[in-house]
Amino acid sequence: MFNVGRPFRLHLPYQVLGGWELTDGQALVIDDGGYGITAASTAADLIRGYGGGQLEWLEQHHPTQHDQ
Repeated sequence: MFNVGRPFRLHLPYQVLGGWELTDGQALVIDDGGYGITAASTAADLIRGYGGGQLEWLEQHHPTQHDQ
């Protein structure tokens, strides 16, 4: 299975964004369908770039036979 890293939600005062921390430590967040993706060297840098916020780490779901 392809592993893109750890998924998270970035909670900001005005919205919640989905993203991933890659295996090399870089962090990506999907801003909006119209704006695209924002990347940072670390999740901490990503939070600082948005002026603050809180990360909620999500469990990775691996499909089983029953999910299909």
